[in-house]
Amino acid sequence: MKARFFVGLSNDRRILLMFSKYIFSSLLAVIMAASGLLSLQAYGQLESGWKTHDLNRPAPKVVTPSKEAISIKPPSDALILFDGSNFDSWRGGVEGWKIVDNAMVFVDKAGPLMTKEEFGDCQLHLEWAAPAEVKGKGQQRGNSGVFLMNAFELQVLDGYENPTNADTSAASIYGQYPPLVNASRRPGQWQSYDIIFRAPRFGDDGKLLERARMTALHNGVLVQDNSEILGPTSWLKHRQYAQGKTTGPIRIQDHGSPVRYRNIWIRRLADQRPLPKQPYPQTALKLSPEKQKRLIGTYPTGNQKEFHIFEKEGRVYCKLYGVRMRMLAVSETEFTFEKTAGKITFQLSENGEVESANLQLDGGGVRTGKKKKEASPKKVQPKSGKDKRATEKSAK
Repeated sequence: MKARFFVGLSNDRRILLMFSKYIFSSLLAVIMAASGLLSLQAYGQLESGWKTHDLNRPAPKVVTPSKEAISIKPPSDALILFDGSNFDSWRGGVEGWKIVDNAMVFVDKAGPLMTKEEFGDCQLHLEWAAPAEVKGKGQQRGNSGVFLMNAFELQVLDGYENPTNADTSAASIYGQYPPLVNASRRPGQWQSYDIIFRAPRFGDDGKLLERARMTALHNGVLVQDNSEILGPTSWLKHRQYAQGKTTGPIRIQDHGSPVRYRNIWIRRLADQRPLPKQPYPQTALKLSPEKQKRLIGTYPTGNQKEFHIFEKEGRVYCKLYGVRMRMLAVSETEFTFEKTAGKITFQLSENGEVESANLQLDGGGVRTGKKKKEASPKKVQPKSGKDKRATEKSAK
């Protein structure tokens, strides 16, 4: 039907129609991008300026990592995924992999390994070694991979003196971001990955709000610095985020090379730091200029540093060790601070004058200061007639 429709049109009309459709689709793309609908989807090597697997993309600079292999023991809150003894935390190709010298070793056509549990935000440590015997080149040397959420791959590859596509080299986010540098060891030597992963965020409607992010160290060298992952990694093609998916298993890839792994552990990361159980009280009390002014002064605290109360642009501040903290009135004599945990309470005399203040800071202890009295100005005695005549005589 579509073909017959175009055949029936003249060349000029056919070109005009095709041009109009191109203009419409381009405008739609611009509108969607401006509204943010395209900005969080994986349409994009245009965002990095490179197409996937471009051989012209510069290879990362080679750096020599520390001679000491970085083998970090798991902290107390880590889940041990592999300690050299068993595959209890894994499913998939466990029947085909084997354990040799406390390391898991891939056996040809065994299939990938995947964790039984799923993870989102996490810290992952693992150690791996490409085969000591070099066979092949490029992607055929020591190829494997570690997938976060079974979707986002940090490439495992023998990257030592082995030219290949920059975005598929060792420690690359596969097909998207080369490592900042090439920190590969010689084949056969143990290497480490330390990965901090932040899962994607979705709204209540399932739409993508934030892409996944990854920070990674290769042999202790930073190679991915909070890299924003454009979409699930894949060979040649670009994939979209699975709507609402925020967790998934860790997967170790079967790519046909006998790569070894050991000391694999993971920590789940809290989604966010805890907020106060109750919001801080809203202090909206406004004092008269007279009641604010009586607070102004210096408060010596004996053997501790004195603090000062001063006013600026109608606001009252407490200054201690050069730190200025804005005061918010709870009452005429009690104040909290705008951004610092603590309070300050003033003691008044019977006639309503400020005598002292008690400053309590959660991060600075308690100190009491007695308000320093301002020195009274000296009274100028009127000159007697005799003094006046003497002054006039000397002036002549």
